[in-house]
Amino acid sequence: MNALPMWRNNCGRHAIEELRSRLIEEPCGFILFPEGTRSRTGEIAPFKPGLGMIVAGTSVPVVPCHLDGAHQAWPPQSKWPKDGHHIRVRCGNALNFASIENNRDGWCRIAADLEQAVRRLSEPRPAEQITG
Repeated sequence: MNALPMWRNNCGRHAIEELRSRLIEEPCGFILFPEGTRSRTGEIAPFKPGLGMIVAGTSVPVVPCHLDGAHQAWPPQSKWPKDGHHIRVRCGNALNFASIENNRDGWCRIAADLEQAVRRLSEPRPAEQITG
């Protein structure tokens, strides 16, 4: 799977810089959870600026996604996922932050822009037709 787990309590700037280097230099992708932890209520929490540190000033595309039903399927107090719950993933259009400066203001702006994009994806929509 080539995963790079990032532990909240032991994640310094070096880990963020490694992710940034790998995204720029290698053809790869990462799934990041920019809230920093699983929601205790099921609501979207404010995004942390670490995501901005990874992509600010780069041409790396960022695809905002919303996971609907993840909290019900695997609440934080459960050791294992619960049977019978479905998770729906909604993906938005790729965003690019090449023109955003790689500094604290830029990182916070990126986090806010991505949070808004994910919140828009979380809004209820009319039933979608599936054609085959």
